[in-house]
Amino acid sequence: MRAAAIDVGSNSALLLAVDVDGSGVARPLVEALATTRLGTRLRRGGPLASDAVRRTRDAVVELAARARSVGADAVWGFATGAVRDAADGDTFARALAADAAIELEILSGEAEARFAYEAVAAAFPADGALLAVDIGGRTTELTLGRGELLVGSESVALGALALAETAFAADPPSREELETAADVVARELAASTVLSAARSAAARLTASGGTATALAAIDVSLTAYDPRRVHGHRITMERLGRLVRELLAMSSAARRALPGMDPGRAAILPAGALVLEYVGRASGAAGIVVSDHGVRHAYLRRRLARCGVAVERWSWT
Repeated sequence: MRAAAIDVGSNSALLLAVDVDGSGVARPLVEALATTRLGTRLRRGGPLASDAVRRTRDAVVELAARARSVGADAVWGFATGAVRDAADGDTFARALAADAAIELEILSGEAEARFAYEAVAAAFPADGALLAVDIGGRTTELTLGRGELLVGSESVALGALALAETAFAADPPSREELETAADVVARELAASTVLSAARSAAARLTASGGTATALAAIDVSLTAYDPRRVHGHRITMERLGRLVRELLAMSSAARRALPGMDPGRAAILPAGALVLEYVGRASGAAGIVVSDHGVRHAYLRRRLARCGVAVERWSWT
């Protein structure tokens, strides 16, 4: 069966279209990303910005068309932080589903966290506790588990786009802005029971999402994104700290000029990296294993299972 999932995120829209053969191997047909900034300038309970709505609508319609062009029999979509926080999120989701001719659901923070965990737990199976972190544009999902057993999950109001917009005005950020941002991150994570439990359990830390994959790409000096080199790459906390300091000291133009940097990621990467570093420190981890597989992989696997199609493993080709 050929099928696709579209992740309508707060910073970007992502497409994953696959072909699943009779032995349960899912091979990618097309993967694509469009930076739409749906969550830009959004206040909880406020409306989505009209320009962001137009960008997202156009991008998702195009992504759905691309999925169908490679023979996808079903195209499913899900929306996350920006849509669930906006006053007009339900209205936007219904209109988007109609325009793109797809099924679209709004994930709760808990569901998003669960899918992020399922993706990395399937990618890196092992004994012991696993902490999965997925830093989105508006929220950060934290999930602790052991194998298929979930111990706890949280959706924290810390996202790369939201933090960058509210904390950083100077380019590069000023010392005062950095201190304020660090205080915000520390305060939001201080009450996390998932992080304290992860520290007690000496959990392995895995990270998915655009912040983590961009940092891995920088760490291995990619000039073009290669998921096979990013997936499973380990960044020590010491190295992550250096990367964060370097990125925060750069201008946005300098970050955009980094080899292989996605222009849409450059503006918000320092904020996301700061969140990831604090999560790593608070969890007591010595390093972070990066996963190219994220929420969309687990979501698509679940939807295929409902159709009687089991994904036993993912292939890169």
